[in-house]
Amino acid sequence: MAGNFFKGTSTDQDSRFGDKERKLIMNKQWPEVFNRKLNMKNIDLSVIKPWIEKKMIQYIGIEDEVVQRQIINYLEQQSEDIRGPDPKVLSIQIMGYFEKNTLPFMTELWNLLVDAEGQDSGIPNQLLDSKKVEYEEKKKELQRLQERQKLLYQAIEYAEKTRKKTKTEQQ
Repeated sequence: MAGNFFKGTSTDQDSRFGDKERKLIMNKQWPEVFNRKLNMKNIDLSVIKPWIEKKMIQYIGIEDEVVQRQIINYLEQQSEDIRGPDPKVLSIQIMGYFEKNTLPFMTELWNLLVDAEGQDSGIPNQLLDSKKVEYEEKKKELQRLQERQKLLYQAIEYAEKTRKKTKTEQQ
């Protein structure tokens, strides 16, 4: 009786309980960039995090820290793996949040990570370029404000001279 305790097949052996994630990956058309394997040790994820947050707001309309952490955790965990992260697996994992925007988001993210991997600093050129543009815009704004401040000081100085002149004329 003890030898007949377990009968039948396990879920691993039964085709009805197959790996649904793997089936989704096999049945979907993926962008070519997803075939590129990454070495996450060459990528500075600290600069990617704000980009992910910004893009999440753009694509799903809200800032969801749970989803952001899920993406970052996946990338960090996979950095220890020799094979590196698989964008197809990550896409399947976040599909419930991004819905139809999953592939555009993941394509942008993966292109960004590929760019970052190719840089010595681990920071993608796209982010460096956007920071340069932002810096130049702030510099121009500062110059404009300094010019305005200079004009205001000149106006105040003129007003004081005029007031003194009229005060001496009145006396």
